[in-house]
Amino acid sequence: MYVWMAAAALIAAPTATLAATKSDPLYRYQWHLYNHGQKVFADSLPVAGYDLDIGSLHDQQVRGSGINVAVVDDGLEIRHPDLLANVAIGGSKNFVDGSNDPTPTDPHSEHGTSVAGIIAAVGWNGIGGRGVAPEAKLRGFNFLSQDADGIETSQDQNIRYAWGNGVEAKDADVFNNSWGTTTSQYGAFTRAEAKSWERLMSSTRAGKGGIYLKAAGNNFSSFLSFGFNFCADDSVALNVGCSSANVDNLNNLTTTIVVAAVNAKGVRSSYSSAGSSVWVSGLGGEFGFQKKFYPDTSNIGSWAKPTFYDPAIVTTDLTGCAAGSNADRTDGERDNALDTSQSTVDASCNYWAGMNGTSAATPTVAGVASLILGVNPRLTGRDVKYILAATARQIDPLQAKAVYQGAVQDPGWIVNAAGHPYSNWYGFGLVDATAATRLAKSFQTLPAQIDTGWLASKDPATPIEGIGSDASKLTVHVGKHEKVESVQVSFDTTHVTPRNLRAILTSPSGTRSYILPAFTTLDATPGGFSVDLTSSNAFLDEQANGTWTLQVLDMVDPNTATKLSAFNLRVVGH
Repeated sequence: MYVWMAAAALIAAPTATLAATKSDPLYRYQWHLYNHGQKVFADSLPVAGYDLDIGSLHDQQVRGSGINVAVVDDGLEIRHPDLLANVAIGGSKNFVDGSNDPTPTDPHSEHGTSVAGIIAAVGWNGIGGRGVAPEAKLRGFNFLSQDADGIETSQDQNIRYAWGNGVEAKDADVFNNSWGTTTSQYGAFTRAEAKSWERLMSSTRAGKGGIYLKAAGNNFSSFLSFGFNFCADDSVALNVGCSSANVDNLNNLTTTIVVAAVNAKGVRSSYSSAGSSVWVSGLGGEFGFQKKFYPDTSNIGSWAKPTFYDPAIVTTDLTGCAAGSNADRTDGERDNALDTSQSTVDASCNYWAGMNGTSAATPTVAGVASLILGVNPRLTGRDVKYILAATARQIDPLQAKAVYQGAVQDPGWIVNAAGHPYSNWYGFGLVDATAATRLAKSFQTLPAQIDTGWLASKDPATPIEGIGSDASKLTVHVGKHEKVESVQVSFDTTHVTPRNLRAILTSPSGTRSYILPAFTTLDATPGGFSVDLTSSNAFLDEQANGTWTLQVLDMVDPNTATKLSAFNLRVVGH
């Protein structure tokens, strides 16, 4: 089951383009577009400079014109006054009633409309704010919706439809997926399934491949299910996070761009899931409450309290004060100065200032991808993915290692053998719109893709030892000479307590990627722990040929009767 990725617990005008600022009254609060430390709808101020580096791109008419973005979510209010002019007429799909209008009927299904506003809210129209790509065209696909009886639609089938199989999706260039799987186990996922998904994603845009953005997840500080937090204390205390982004199978496809979230201080958003599947970071903020309006935090989870009053993202909401996240409540409760019809800033309730999560970060990157394609539509999906990595800004450069009894679980930033900094928290860093579009204009498309296919280790099973061991390894030899774009891994063990296990993948050049830290939320597996698919992006541009090594150790209770019994590797590159 897929769920949306919002993490909600529940002023001086910029000096640049003043006329444009006046015509979008909420733009001044959209720190993710232009952050100069201004007053926003939160008690803390954003730290100047941590934004998407839009700079003068919009003034230069770099606005995503001609690019179609599919918002694959719980719906899209296509008549929203700040979205309507950018909605592709007849280009959306309602999977519940079969129409081309995915406008939600549930007043609590505002998620997709908020995502769409971050991407492509209309600019310079005198209302609301502005999108990252304010002239891109929007298409909504409500695969997360339920019918009148509360029955979910056929999700996998509808994702494929929205990812390019469907008539309305065939013209889409960028696919925003602000949702994911919250689970305490690595699910079954055959190679045939993975191949089928990747084939579809590579076939769109007339064979150039679509740009598929996917939320990393909101499970670093909590693991919420059925109203309970199942995250163990040591997951947070050791700074490894409650659940990895890699647990979601679709995050490990070579054709997916997994997006983590950064807040207005320029560090990982408190909730943002880490993992070696993360490619880049967007801006997701925190929770956006103000004490003046919401002083009582007694009912807020401890994981949310430290950043509860830090800035979130301002975007579109379902229209009117009877629907959406910004709505009038019978108890008169308000979250911040933009909230409800009592707001002196905007009383329409058509916008809200509490959008967050990797749900919010993902559309900021979808908007930048639209700007990239707007300046060079000839680029392939692989090209755009590479450009985002090559131009990302390293942030939080002193990110601390996560260590348990002297054993590293997450190394923070590393620099691979090709010179690329990489972090399981941030991927290659925070996206930079100006740098990315500049590179895109002259970018020479990547050479034809080379795929090693799945290669199996020929080594015998090896005992799983403990901290300090240099054993517990299996190897795979790659004979093809290629530069790495992404690496996929599967492995089998006879171990029954997977949260004890740490797995490190080492390249022929010696770069170590921590693909599985210990102490995340993973269920016991009586039949032995296996991973059908996980991935690492840490090896970008390294040479693939040579010996790859997987080491799996037990950080808590090593028992040499358990074995690392299989290791398989696939490298995709050029």
